Amino acid sequence: MTAAGEELDRALYETVTVLVCSAPLALDETRLLSAFRMLDAADRLMGIMGEHDDAFLRRARADYAAHRMLAMTDQAAFTDWMSRYVAEFAAQALRRTRAEGV
Repeated sequence: MTAAGEELDRALYETVTVLVCSAPLALDETRLLSAFRMLDAADRLMGIMGEHDDAFLRRARADYAAHRMLAMTDQAAFTDWMSRYVAEFAAQALRRTRAEGV
């Protein structure tokens, strides 16, 4: 296996481990923290995907980085931001689906 392949495997393994180890926490933590963990895992996956090749993912990661601390400091603002963030992903998914002719 190449060094790049090993790095990809390591990054994917770390992200999968975060997801699996977060599952039991979701049973006892607040819904907001569970949502934050999902967004954090998505951010990790976007990083693995190499968002530098995708302008939308690059902007999404920057947006997440700018707003992630709201989960701890201003939960109402985080919830509002998260709604907009999800809407942006849904709209982007529709655009990509239409562009692919699906």
